[in-house]
Amino acid sequence: MQAHDGPELGWSQPAATTSRSIPNQRERTSRPWAMPPQLTGDPRLIRIGAGLVTDELTGCPEHLAAKARPRMQARHRLRYGTDDLFALDPVMTALDRVEHDGMAAASVLAGLGTDLSIPEALRTFTVHAVGQYSSATPLGEQRRPMRGWWVMQRGEGTVWELYAWGRCYRSSDGRLRELRLLRFGIAGGRDREPAQVAIAAYVTAMGGEGIKPEPWSQRFRVVARPAADYVRVVEVGLVDGSEATLFAGSASEAEALYREHGESEVSRVVGGGHTRSGGSCFKCKLFTGCREVVRAPGLLGLPSYPRVALRKVSVSDLRYYQLCPAQFRLRSLNLPRADEYSVAARIGQAVHGYLEDLHRRQERPCRLGDVPAAGEMWADQRWALDQAAQDLGAQMLAYHHQVCPLDDQPEQVRVEPTLAVHDTAAQTLIIAKPDLLYRAGGSWVWREIKTTRRQAAVRDPLDAYPQLALATIMLAEGVLGGHLDGSRVELEILRPSGADLEIIDPCDPLRVAKARQVMRDLAQPWREDEDFAPAPGRNCRTCPVSRWCSAAVADDES
Repeated sequence: MQAHDGPELGWSQPAATTSRSIPNQRERTSRPWAMPPQLTGDPRLIRIGAGLVTDELTGCPEHLAAKARPRMQARHRLRYGTDDLFALDPVMTALDRVEHDGMAAASVLAGLGTDLSIPEALRTFTVHAVGQYSSATPLGEQRRPMRGWWVMQRGEGTVWELYAWGRCYRSSDGRLRELRLLRFGIAGGRDREPAQVAIAAYVTAMGGEGIKPEPWSQRFRVVARPAADYVRVVEVGLVDGSEATLFAGSASEAEALYREHGESEVSRVVGGGHTRSGGSCFKCKLFTGCREVVRAPGLLGLPSYPRVALRKVSVSDLRYYQLCPAQFRLRSLNLPRADEYSVAARIGQAVHGYLEDLHRRQERPCRLGDVPAAGEMWADQRWALDQAAQDLGAQMLAYHHQVCPLDDQPEQVRVEPTLAVHDTAAQTLIIAKPDLLYRAGGSWVWREIKTTRRQAAVRDPLDAYPQLALATIMLAEGVLGGHLDGSRVELEILRPSGADLEIIDPCDPLRVAKARQVMRDLAQPWREDEDFAPAPGRNCRTCPVSRWCSAAVADDES
């Protein structure tokens, strides 16, 4: 493999283009990146966006390193299916027409209504989002729209670019700058990575005006500007026009924030490292030759689809599709959701999160003493549980220690891992996230944890929880490796009155056949669907994206 050393990761502005001198970063070079053999192209353009840095626990280092080099392409390119659409693009385009082209907002929104290249529900959301954004961001002398993005660019042989994507503004004299980041839902509802905020603030303070390259493999055309005196980075929630200030300060404060949180992350992204399979495998340039992605032809039990575009799916996606194809489609677009979880589901999520934290420590098995006391507020605040609901969840947690798998001191434990498997026949990337994987006696055990107030199971667990069907097939086909003898799927059911453990044997041909039938019945209609038409009815009552769907029916109609 060919290694490429990058220059030091300094982002100082040339003296002629700034009113103050920004000192060079500490002398540092990124570790050499070995260009994978499945890539071709020119590695000498390195581009880091504020959104490219991700949590190191879940991101794939090699995926990020390849993505940061826009002139590198896969030798064998794939076509992508229904997921190949970024739902904020129509919002940005509409706002450009209003802010840069001087078109009336009413005219722009009226034109959206007849644009058939955009799915109807996305048009509905875009109209709503543009209205909310415009009401939240009145223009004036202190907020003049800028056509490009804030971009820092340096180097000649190897060109480095640092940029921030969003709505960019500056005052008439250029001393004040603002970057507004778009959030589908409510502003401040979920924390952004500190490195993202740091890069966004730094580039907004020091960068020039860069026009988006067309194609993306070209360099930014950057118009140099003096550094700003004061910078704001603001998040805007498109569902309600809410705002949250992520950074407000001077250029020197923005630089200090970057040195503290952004510098090391830029180095990490550029340097790459090991590969880690997961959700980022979809659309990854390294996908076709990556050894971390398990190839399992026929895993879904579907006929071969040799000429179709690659799709990505999880069991949860398939269940949404089963309820309503349009709901699956709108969820995949990340449109804002409302009332997504019932109280029972939120209790289950809180219990899962609590057990995940206990299992991650892996110091010892779970004990009764780990259970929250009655009256204790223990659940993550995002689940909005009152005291009665938290006490109910604590009663369920009180029985987990009786069946905790760590009690047997397994050889290896993986908590909430994200698995990516490529069914090369169905041309589908299957994403699975077991609650717990552990290895005992050389065999893998897949544990799923469910909570319920019901006293007895009334359905075959493979029907009730299709993720168990997928787990059974994956173990039966040796997708995880290890010994098949001794492997098993475990269903842990926690109730306020006790805990049950059900076992599914992937060596049992009848259970495996049942699992295959469950997955085939779920996956085949989805794989052959091209339209994802709504299926209005009673399910509209609880559909979290029904507000964007014109086919949704009211309670009295269903």
